Amino acid sequence: MTKHYFIGVDGGATKCTVLLEDASGNLLGRAVSGPANIRLSVPEAWQSINQALQHILHTSTITLNKSDCQTHVGVGVAGSEISEAYQAFTCYPHKFSSLSVTHDAHVACLGAHGGRDGALIIAGTGVAGYQVEGDTIAKVSGWGFPHDDIGSGAWLGLEAARLTLQCQDGRRPASPLASAVMERFDGSLNRLVAWANQANSTAFATLAPLVIRQSELGDPAALQLIKRAAVSLDAVGAALLQQQSQVKPLPCALTGGVTPFLQPHLGPALQSRLTVSLLPPEAGAILFAKKQLATLKE
Repeated sequence: MTKHYFIGVDGGATKCTVLLEDASGNLLGRAVSGPANIRLSVPEAWQSINQALQHILHTSTITLNKSDCQTHVGVGVAGSEISEAYQAFTCYPHKFSSLSVTHDAHVACLGAHGGRDGALIIAGTGVAGYQVEGDTIAKVSGWGFPHDDIGSGAWLGLEAARLTLQCQDGRRPASPLASAVMERFDGSLNRLVAWANQANSTAFATLAPLVIRQSELGDPAALQLIKRAAVSLDAVGAALLQQQSQVKPLPCALTGGVTPFLQPHLGPALQSRLTVSLLPPEAGAILFAKKQLATLKE
């Protein structure tokens, strides 16, 4: 008898989480590896996925390459909205029985609502809003950094770097946040500028904790950045709501490392819709894979 295994992948700009289940939904393993943003690097994304999967298999007795096994993979990955990156990723050599690929926000939304209709706003390294209503999908933001992803960890880091440069040359008054950023670079303006000139979204996001920490300590400049990020999430929520067909607002879940610090500053319209996520994104990726597989069999 053929054994079916399902792999769920949540691939983001900072980390990749892989979940392995059997056909009955029993958890067989979970592992985390490096970045998986196909807009930045398709080979790196596959490397991160395979590393996490190999870690799971190394710590178990499961072998997926047997003739009596079929392995179905659902992947939610950052950068999949870029058609060239999507094609390169799906055409990359693999040994899986089926591969279903979508945006990382899509699988996060499916997981958050257990496969039912709902909306989701992710604020981590990037920002994206996603909504599933029947067969209708709506996506807001998440078009990449630095031209979008406003309110994200990367955006907070970029704004912190900008503020620091302005404080250093006298365009803005001194700020504890600027001091914290300068301390990160050993007080060297040259080191900060050299780093910023080559930093990507993942790198800029490493400055976000400084913004969060200084906002909690009462720095007005840092708190202003947090509030601006929250306003951006409010706008994402409003745009998703406009694309609904039903009158009653769909529930909206929040996820991502930045969201706990932005949530207290969100407006009442979005606050009233918030709900707790039921499942993690990687579990949503498995739901997506199963739905795609069922569609193929129809």
